[in-house]
Parts: sequence; C-alpha cells; structure tokens
Amino acid sequence: MLSANVRSIQTRLTSSKQIASLLVALSLASMPLTSFSQDGGVAVKLSTSGICHDASSQHYERVKNFKPYGSMQECLDNGGRVPKK
Repeated sequence: MLSANVRSIQTRLTSSKQIASLLVALSLASMPLTSFSQDGGVAVKLSTSGICHDASSQHYERVKNFKPYGSMQECLDNGGRVPKK
C-alpha cells in the first residue's frame, strides 16, 4: 500500500514538473522576437525617462533600465519620444 502511495506522489510530481516546463516554454515562445536586432541586441530601448534610443543614439550603450522594442516607430507608438539633439 505504501509503495502505491509513493508511486502516486511521484506521478503527480512528474506531471507538475512537465506542466511547469510547458508553461516556461510557452511564455518564451510568446515573447516578441522583433524586440531584438539581428546581432542579438535590442533594436530600440525605451528608457525609464521615456526616451527611445536606437543604436545611433549617443546614450544607447549607457541605457541599462529599459523596455525593448523592435523599431523606433513601435517605441514612439508606445509613449516614447525621440532624444533631443
């Protein structure tokens, strides 16, 4: 009887791990791929101050806290603004 209970618990734990793995895979699959440039970096960074920085921005490399976007237009459409020159 004890071994049947142990098998039941092991089966439930395995199922829970499979469900957790599936949820992680689905969440990763739903991430927008357009947020990254072809070299693997972020195409446009929306800084916490609301400025959209693309790779040509002089502050692009310094921006550490940001929301990634696939294009400047996408960033602007989501409330960002162009940096002042």
